[in-house]
Amino acid sequence: MFVPIAIQELNDQIQPEKTVLIFGAGASVPSNAPSVSTLIEAISYEFGIEADGLTLSEISALAEDKRNRTDLIDLIRQQFRGLKAKGALLNLPSHDWKGIYTTNYDELVEDAYKRANKALTVFSSDFDFRAQSDPTATKLYKLHGTISRDSVDGFVHNMILTQTDYDSTNEYRETLYARLKDDLNPGSQAVIIGQSLKDDHLRKLIEDVIAINKKVGAGGRIFLVLYQQDDNRAKTYELRGLKVAFGSLDSFIAGMDAKAPKTVPAYQDTGNLLDAFNTLRPFTIDIQDEMGPELSNASSIFNGWPASYSDIATGLTFDRTCSSELVKLLESDGKQYVCLLGASGVGKTTAARQTMFRLRGNGYLAWEHKADLPLQTAQWINVAKRLATSSQKGVLFVDEAHGHLYELNQLVDQLATQGLTSLKLVCVAAKNHWAPRVKTPLFYKYGQEVQLSQLDHPEVDRLLALVETNRELRQLVESGFSGFSRGERRRRLIERCDSDMFVCLKNIFASEKFDDIILREFAGLDEAHAEIYRYVAAMESSGIRVHRQLVMRILGVSTNAIHAVLGGLAGIVNEYEINRREGIYGWKVRHNVIAAIIAKYKFHDVEQQIDLFTKVIDNILPTYDIEVRTIRELCNIETGLPSIPDKDVQNNLLRRMMSIAPGERVPRHRLIRNLISIGEFEKADTEIRIYEKDFKREASVDRYKVLLLIARATETKGLLKEDRMVILEQARELAAAAADRYEGNKYVLGAYCEVGVHAFKLSGSHKIFDEAMDVLRKAENRLGDPDITKMVIRYERRLSAHEISISDSEPEEAAVE
Repeated sequence: MFVPIAIQELNDQIQPEKTVLIFGAGASVPSNAPSVSTLIEAISYEFGIEADGLTLSEISALAEDKRNRTDLIDLIRQQFRGLKAKGALLNLPSHDWKGIYTTNYDELVEDAYKRANKALTVFSSDFDFRAQSDPTATKLYKLHGTISRDSVDGFVHNMILTQTDYDSTNEYRETLYARLKDDLNPGSQAVIIGQSLKDDHLRKLIEDVIAINKKVGAGGRIFLVLYQQDDNRAKTYELRGLKVAFGSLDSFIAGMDAKAPKTVPAYQDTGNLLDAFNTLRPFTIDIQDEMGPELSNASSIFNGWPASYSDIATGLTFDRTCSSELVKLLESDGKQYVCLLGASGVGKTTAARQTMFRLRGNGYLAWEHKADLPLQTAQWINVAKRLATSSQKGVLFVDEAHGHLYELNQLVDQLATQGLTSLKLVCVAAKNHWAPRVKTPLFYKYGQEVQLSQLDHPEVDRLLALVETNRELRQLVESGFSGFSRGERRRRLIERCDSDMFVCLKNIFASEKFDDIILREFAGLDEAHAEIYRYVAAMESSGIRVHRQLVMRILGVSTNAIHAVLGGLAGIVNEYEINRREGIYGWKVRHNVIAAIIAKYKFHDVEQQIDLFTKVIDNILPTYDIEVRTIRELCNIETGLPSIPDKDVQNNLLRRMMSIAPGERVPRHRLIRNLISIGEFEKADTEIRIYEKDFKREASVDRYKVLLLIARATETKGLLKEDRMVILEQARELAAAAADRYEGNKYVLGAYCEVGVHAFKLSGSHKIFDEAMDVLRKAENRLGDPDITKMVIRYERRLSAHEISISDSEPEEAAVE
């Protein structure tokens, strides 16, 4: 005899942070949402189609064919009109669920989270696979789309009703099921909630979840919560290891509420300003919590890890000259923002942390943004307001600032327009990534860039003094630098620091080439660990955001082997927490220069690089924010796809990325650029038209339209001169309009100047060039961007020297959302 478990017994076993909720057919019926049978009856009546055992997808296809899709969607929406979350469902956001999946069209979950003012990221089509503003938000995965979005409204995607809809969205659902597979890791739980086991849709969903769970191996436990009692069918699932309870979504949530704490601790002012802004905690390092001497590690610094705040506090670093300069700019010179720029390996992060340490000593509240997560602009504006009202001053450090420039521009603009000067920013970026991107003019008005390169002579003296006076560092250094007098050590350090980047003490104190040190270390690893190391290093060097799940997918590493792998790579590859609830843990080589050395030697062949990029792209799960950001970073000029010489290969990989995440704009930009550069003008024009259909008009694509017209005018064979000039005139009109529309965008202005240069070559007239340069010079005076000054000089030289080729510089400006 079958005996179901009680709802309360099920609730007692559930831990929300480890639990995936899966809403099947009928789960929302207690909230007055229509059942599948109700929808079928409504379609049958309205369209005059005999239901006769037809499924929802079958009768929907017949209705669409008989009349049109607009009428079908209108009818479906009528059945959902006026639905609001009510009862226990309103308490769903009170629990920190690992994830929520649903096959239902309704938006009751969205309504519940909105009314609770809790963050929810919704995926209803592959166009939702894009970088997330809050990766820590609860995720809702809608396997069949959502009631408010369909192609009849102008969206690219449909609600998934007909078999044609199912066929065209198969890859989207497979991506969600792949994410579910990740979520059903060992120790997890899945609760499937539905109306009745008589429903074919619910039974299919249960079978899909069981199949996915089996693929995990020692996967999670599966529970069923069913509204209608059906002992015989329930028994069949119990025999397969599932636990079954009879009840509704409301009774399940009510049971979870009953076991939850009855009260929420009131906010207490502990003196820490972030206590009032708890939503910033997952994104922020509070520097006062990082000062303990037990956290310092001389060996890590010696081997190339950036110095921690504890290392700085305990005297394990030597003062960088630029650190004093940054403090002076912020404290004495009235600057609100500073950005430290330099090549990889010159010590930018450590120098910036020294600056933060000094500012904290001068009375600032000091924080560091976690570089793997998006910057929370709105919350930092609120922090700035609190600082102002409490007469305090704060400083935020943003490393890898080029990756957060869209948010930084917003933050700088809002701080300036609201007159909030109590929050200052210290940014760090590689110069080659920072320079091409568009910055708000207010950054140059209220901020300053500072360059950092090799060690200067006073820094060498301070370094020598540090090593001589610190016992821990002296023990590490002397084995490779013993026997020399202080004067000889100084000579050799100056020579070394003039020729090499300051990667780490191990580098500059060694008597051998740094590449050899790293390669010898690599050779000492066992084969399995070396293989993982070379992939992690190559991925990181290419701009890929490496994390545990991605490594497991690409290399087939099992969950059980992770501990041993990290043990074998201790001190070489570090794992750090990004999002514990979602099981995201970043992997990082101790320095990106070291990662680049491994990549150079272990992926030296172009075919190896192509194979690496292919494996990464084919294994990307775009439901993870960190992997969508990988798609963007793979498009970077230095080490990403553009490093592959063959643009046809690049384009193939770009199209793969576009298929995975069609809502991401950067791969589309790169594809358009490549098509123009190889003379595929018709294909480029097609991509531009599709882009403008999918997204709103933006500066990047208007600029590509100008470049496409220039290329057509100058490279198309068989055209008369007057026809080429007509095309260039079209380019001029478009460029002039774009320069007005996107005032201050230096790349649009550059495209305008390109039109002038080529018009001069064809006609000998300076008219268009003079118009464009006049706009460019006005922008130079207004914005103060040093890159625009360089552009003015470059274009003047190009015209005088008759250098006519279109610049190959490709901006990496953040896509406008």
